[in-house]
This record gives sequence, structure tokens and C-alpha cells, in this order.
Amino acid sequence: MNWDDLKELIDKGDPDVLAAAVGDIGPADGGALTKPLTDFERSARRADFYTAQQYSSMLSIAGAAVLPMSTLAPWLARNSLDRPMRPDHHGVLRPYGTPVFDHVLAVLRRRDVPWLPQLAEKLAQRLRPRGRISRHYWRLIVAIAGDVLPDSDGFVYHWPEMTGRGAATIVGEVRGDRRFLALVPRLFEVDGVARRLADSWAQDGWPSALADLAAAREVDRLVLLDGLLARLQRGGKQADVVALIALHDKLSPSLDELAPRGGDYAALVPDSHSTVVGMAQRELRRLDEADRLAADVLLDVSRAMFLRPEKKLVRAQISWLDKAIRHGRAEALAVLGGAFGHESADVQERALKLVLKHVGKLDADVRDELAEAAAALPQDLRARAADVLGMSEEAEPEPAPVPVAAPRPEMPPPITSVDELVAVFAEQVQRGDLLVRERILAAMVEFAFTDREALHSAFAPLREQSPWYAPGLPDWSQQRNWSASPSEPGEFVAVLRAATGDCRGDVTSPIPRIDEIPGEADWAELVTRGVDYGTVQTRRLHEIGIGLAYAPRPFLMSTPTGASGLIAPEALAERLERAAAQGFEPWQHDLVVAMLRLPRDAAIADRVRGLGDAGAQVARWIDGGGLGTPEIRREVVPVKKYDWRGMHYEDRTRVTVTFPDSADPVRKSFDSTATGRYSASYREQNATPDLVPAYRDLSAAHQVAVFADRARGNATLLGRLVDAHGPIGDGMHTVLAFALGAREPADRVGVVDALITLTARDGLRGASVAHAVVELVQRDEVVLGRVVQTVHDAARAGLVGLAWEVVAVLVEGLLPAEGERPRAALADLLALGVELAAQVRPADPLPGVAAAAARGGSSRFAKEARRLHQALSAT
Repeated sequence: MNWDDLKELIDKGDPDVLAAAVGDIGPADGGALTKPLTDFERSARRADFYTAQQYSSMLSIAGAAVLPMSTLAPWLARNSLDRPMRPDHHGVLRPYGTPVFDHVLAVLRRRDVPWLPQLAEKLAQRLRPRGRISRHYWRLIVAIAGDVLPDSDGFVYHWPEMTGRGAATIVGEVRGDRRFLALVPRLFEVDGVARRLADSWAQDGWPSALADLAAAREVDRLVLLDGLLARLQRGGKQADVVALIALHDKLSPSLDELAPRGGDYAALVPDSHSTVVGMAQRELRRLDEADRLAADVLLDVSRAMFLRPEKKLVRAQISWLDKAIRHGRAEALAVLGGAFGHESADVQERALKLVLKHVGKLDADVRDELAEAAAALPQDLRARAADVLGMSEEAEPEPAPVPVAAPRPEMPPPITSVDELVAVFAEQVQRGDLLVRERILAAMVEFAFTDREALHSAFAPLREQSPWYAPGLPDWSQQRNWSASPSEPGEFVAVLRAATGDCRGDVTSPIPRIDEIPGEADWAELVTRGVDYGTVQTRRLHEIGIGLAYAPRPFLMSTPTGASGLIAPEALAERLERAAAQGFEPWQHDLVVAMLRLPRDAAIADRVRGLGDAGAQVARWIDGGGLGTPEIRREVVPVKKYDWRGMHYEDRTRVTVTFPDSADPVRKSFDSTATGRYSASYREQNATPDLVPAYRDLSAAHQVAVFADRARGNATLLGRLVDAHGPIGDGMHTVLAFALGAREPADRVGVVDALITLTARDGLRGASVAHAVVELVQRDEVVLGRVVQTVHDAARAGLVGLAWEVVAVLVEGLLPAEGERPRAALADLLALGVELAAQVRPADPLPGVAAAAARGGSSRFAKEARRLHQALSAT
């Protein structure tokens, strides 16, 4: 068979015919076909995404027939073993027929080569322990592996996703191919696999399957126990540990199995997820109650437990210690001092009660040690401890930390060479850093104007790996993906494609009309679908791409000079002067973004008024007050939601932005009452802090949806809002209210940093934030317990005054009326109030506290209400 014959079969697209025809190709013919086949595959990949997809499955069959092992492994990794693709009558690629996996496997076996197991190893090594892969690729590795399966991280990582659902199915598959038994220990060694063992669709999945195999002695149960304990010690979130805990519980270790592993369980207590710590605490207590736990392990575990924030676990530890002390372990009294410094007043009180209960068992050294630790107790508890432990009621106040605002970040220097541009693009653009993106855009525009050929050549290696960076502006009339729509990431890619492609104009060329650009009418229809103006940044990026292809400019107007996104007025004036001197008008959306990035007090109107149409436009913008002063107000509005019921509306707290005159298209794009946009979708996020850096509260109003829809991962966005400029109002107050309810410790740290900086720079008022929190808690949009924890963190960071302002408003706004049940975490709020009142010593009582204290009762809420009333009375 020659190349023309093979090419004709590939073009025909019939995998049955191709597989039958190439099955008898001998080594000599195969060697002659290798170069033309690889050249064709390279050209198909470079052509465009759709051409590559259309040929991919057929190329897998052809490659399996003729390529040597060294070439075949990467070939099969990048081409498809799934169903072939062909365009339908609309030009959209659709799969047809059956997967070509069986054809590829049959062709490989007919070659009768000894290196198939080595090929399986090479294919497995190319798997990465992340994401998803083709089931057929994984099946091919299994089919050709030989007597021993590969045990690479990637192969093991994808094993759970390749099995059936349910324990019976998994056990049956393992028993049907016993090579998998050797991989079981690796399930606990490869990062990410533990999360995949948790099958939400089948509660008796992998944990039950492994336990069943252990019960049948096909897998060593101690291998499973040691493996899961070792994996748990590496840490992880809830999703990483749920399957391991389920397996542990199904194994139900005996005391004989637990005893030599007491240290392994104890090692889980300091830093593990709370569910893991609960399991470790339970098993260690079993050992202790059977007199098989060393005393030093009990003490070490207790010390570590008292440093954890989870009150339930710490209360359980105090209960355990109580029982241990009653059974003769008086040495355990010494560690209770560690609980005196716990952030929960309830924990502190329980620990003190236990000490007072067993005070007769204290020796002098332990008494002194506990007396010293009792200095961390709140004033009322310290008074109870004073007589018994022989200490002063008045503790020496520890110096409060002095909160220091973080300096504003600095704008990195511009990119100065094509090589630097390529390096920055390849290494950092995927991180989504806005400053990096602005540096890249500025450099692309500059180098495309001064040396487009060098730019084209420099990005050639990137195009080899990523064909979607092919030079030339995309034609939206040829878009064959029905779900595609304009977006900032897509337009950013289009800028690179335009910058490395041909240019049809010069510096004086205007942007062509919509009917003069192929596909532009299609793009315009898509970008206006559902919104009146689209996003300013999307349109700006799209215009840059068109400008690079048809109307190049030597530089951008809108590149920030400050890290917040601001442009110094003098810098914009200088750019307009340079443009006038070189005889060109800036791109329109580029100029709009430049105006949006000016500070509110820009005073360059007279300087730029005579600098062409662009200068006159900037002068009018400044004279008209820029974006102006819209009304920004927190309201409950109907918000579009999607779930199993489809699209519907739910009432949610948002901050509306209303301009007195929204006829101007730029202002209209930021007017939420005009656009009806309250979504967290990035496609509808217009007023990002870097776009309107001088209008922080307006930007915050638009970002409220982001903070409301996700309780984690917002630290970066919050930091950008903090570093923006302008007054603080309902927008920032509401963002901070949602942020105070952060779920993750890392986000809480970000919130505390934001509070410190805003207090120092802008005089943030805690009461205004607290009023927003009250509304959100009453509407069940924020979890009060998380807010209390974050405010406590802020107080410990030195913001005692601000924390008291917040607590005072929350207490007044959330105390239950007569006959109502107190909401969850309200007792924690009152306990925090006790702690802060001792430091702030407020002159005025809090409304409602006296009445709450007078209700009586033995609930924790009642106790904390009485404590707060006493603390306020004492001040």
C-alpha cells in the first residue's frame, strides 16, 4: 500500500474499511508510510480544531498499523479512540458510528510485535493525575499491558472512574482481572484518588468493595488500614477524606489492630479535617477505656485538641478527660489549662468547671500552672477561678496587636521585548492576573506595530502545541460550535491571533464598518443577545483584535499606570498628544476604558480639548463628571436562578445602581436597574474594580452577586476592591457583610486584612457593615456563626473597636423577641460581646440585653445573655 491509497482511505472516513485494509501492512511498507502519515497529521492539527477532530479517529487506526512504538505512544495520546467525527448539514461536527478502540486494538495485535506491554507503560506514563480521560484510552492500556498493569500515578488516578458503580460491580471487575489487586495499595499513595473513591451515586461503592475484598482475604485488611491512615495524615478537605473514613468504619478495626497504631491516630488530631479528628478521637478513646492507651498520648492529644476551633470536638475531649480523671489519671488535669485560651467561652467554662470539680487532686505545681493559664479566661470566669487557684482576678492585659494597612501594590514595568512577551504569556496568562493581562495587551499592540514578523515567529512554538492560536482574526460566520458566544477569554485569544496575523491597514486607517469584516455581523448579534451593551471589556478586547488586523495603532490609551487600574491623568494626556502628533485617532472602546480608569478629580480637560476628536471626547467626559454619582442602594430583588426546576426567579439581596440619566450607553452598561443584571456570571460582570478603579462602591455593588453566590475563593476579588478608590457605601458594606460569612479560613484571613486596610485608609465604620449583616442573617443569606468567627479573628488582629461596633449592632438587631427561639450561634455572638466589652468598656448598655438576661433558663443563650449583661453593668 502506498501513501495515496492510505490517504484515500483516511479521507473516506470509514473505520471498518480502513482497519481491514491496513491490517496486513508489513514492516517495509510501514516504514515507507511513516513520514507522509506524520506529515499529514501535523498539517491537520495545524489547520484548525475542526479539521484535526475530523481526522483524529482515522489517524489512530492508521498510526496503529505503521508507526514504531516510540512514535505511536504520543500519537495515540493526542488522537482519538472514540467515535469518528464528521460535519453535519449545518457544518457542525457530530460523532457517528462506533468507537475505533476495537479497530486500533485489533490492528495492534495483528502486527504481532513484542513491545505492546512497553507501549502500555508509555501510554500510562502520559496520563496525568487530574481531569478526565477517554475511557477507551485507559481500556487500551489494560488490554495490551501483559501480566502486570502499569502503576503510574496517572493510571491509578483514573482507575476509579473507569469502574462500574456499586460494590458488587467493582468487586466483580477486580476478580475478573486479578491484575488490579496489585494496584490497591497505590490507591492511598496517589494524590487525588481518595476523592474519587467517594461515589455519590452508589453509597456502597469503593469503600464497601475494598472491605469486601479484605473480608474475603483477597486484600490484606492491614494494608488497607495502614494505607488509609497514611493518606489521612497527608490532609485534605471533606471530599478527600469521606471515602477513607467510610472504609475505616467498614473495616471496624479491633483493639488489637488499634493498639500499635495509636500514634498514627494521634497524629491526625492537630491538622486534619474535623471529621477525621472525630474518628481519631473515637478510636483513641476506645483504646483508653480499654486501658491500652499510653498516658502521654492522651495528654498530647488533649493539648492538640484544645488548639482546634471545633467546639463539639473540644467538649468531647473535656468529657473524656473527666472520665479519665475519675478513673485515676489525675495528671490529665494539667492539660486543661490549654482549654482556658479557647475562643469559645462555653469551652472555657466547661474546662474551668472540670478543674474546680477535681480541685482536691491538684498538686502545687499543677495548681500554679493552671493559675497562670487562667489569665486567658474572661473576667467573670477568672473571678471564679481566683479563690481556688490562688490568683488575682485582674489579669495583666496583653498588649493588643497594632493593625497595619497593607501598602497598595505597584504596577509592574512594561514588557520591553518580544521574547519577554512570549515568556510572560506562556507562564502567567492562565493565572488570570489582570495586571499581567494589561501588560500583555500593551506589548502585543506595540510589537505588532513595530515588528509583526518577529511577533509571528516568536509565537510559533506556542501554535505548535495549541492550534487555536493560529494567526488571523477569527471569522464568526464560520463558527461551527453552536454554543459559542463572545467572552473575554475568547477575545483575548483573538487579540493574539490578530497580532500575529496579517494587517490590512495603517496607523491612519479607521475601524472598518461591520459589513466590511467577515463574520462581524454574527459577532454583533451574539454579543447583544440578552444584554443591551455587552461588557465594556469584551468589546474593548474585540476592538483591539479588529484594530490589529485592519487599523493598527502604536500603543493603547487604556493601559493602567497604577496597580488598581487607575490611569494617571497626565499619562493619558501625554498619550493623546502623541496620537495627535502621529496623526491617528485612538480606537473608540480603548478610549472609553481609558476614561473609565481616570481618577474622579482628573484636571486635564483644557490640556486635551484640542487634541482631535478623542481629546474633545475626554474633555467632555471630565467636564460632565465622568461616571457621575449614581444612586447605590441595598435592596431585595428578583434574581434569575437555574436548578432542577429550570430557570426561575428568587428574591435575593443585591445592591442596585441607578443613574439619573442612563441614556449614555457607557453609563447604561453600569446601571443595574436598566440592564436587570444581578448575576455572578463572568459574562455579565461589567464593573470590575480594575475597569472603574475610582468608583469602588459602584464596582462593589456589581460584585455583590459573586460574594452572595459563593462563600469561598473571593479573597483576590475582595483585595482588588480594597485597593480601588472612592467612597464606601452600600456596595462595599454589603460585600463585606457577605465576606464576613466566608466558609474557608483562607478567605477569613483575607476579610480581616480587608477590614484592617479599609479602617486605616478609609475610616470604615463597623456599624454600617453590621446593619447589612443583620439584614442578610435575617434573610438566611449569611451564616451567623461564620460571621462571629471572622469578627473574632478581626478583634484578635487588633480591630477591637471595629469588632465591638459590629457586635453591638448584631446583638441589638438579632436578639429574639419574647417567645421566639434564639437563632443558631447567637450565644457565640453574646460570648464574643462579653470578651470585647471587657476590653472596650462601653459607656452605654445594649438595648435588649437586660431583658434577655432577665428571662432566666439554663440554655447557653440564657447563660451568655446574663454574662453579657453583667459585663456591661461592670463597665
